Amino acid sequence: MVGMAPQGITKRLSASLPRYTSYPTAPHFHTGVGASAFRSWLGRVRQGEEISLYVHVPFCDRLCWFCACHTKMTRRYEPVAAFPEALKQEVATVGELAKSARVRALHFGGGSPTILKPEDVIALNGALRGAFDFLTDAEISVELDPNDMDEGRLDAFAAIA
Repeated sequence: MVGMAPQGITKRLSASLPRYTSYPTAPHFHTGVGASAFRSWLGRVRQGEEISLYVHVPFCDRLCWFCACHTKMTRRYEPVAAFPEALKQEVATVGELAKSARVRALHFGGGSPTILKPEDVIALNGALRGAFDFLTDAEISVELDPNDMDEGRLDAFAAIA
């Protein structure tokens, strides 16, 4: 019949899958996944291997009705302010462990990365580019909330591409 799915495809396509923001994926998290496991995984990155980076900004100023992301709603910047500094430390650590890799893609997700102040976006980009070797044609993408965008944030995200 025209329009009928092959047998089994409906079952396959309805399977529960991990969210792209989870790595390792949710079923692989357990008490044995800690700093030593991550160090081991990063230590296996081969010289010149291309990698993708995901920067999770776990804050937003309102929760979307469909949201299933790990985020915290805040209307003030104070809870967010310490995050970029902590993230820069993590970037330095991971960059040292995976320094032989080349970045093919960088994605800012969340929450909403557009909650960050423009100067924090620029500073994070500096930390990332200082810690990793970006390919000249690396793809940079950002999940954004158009309600949070203003000229300063737009300019900051455009400047990091």
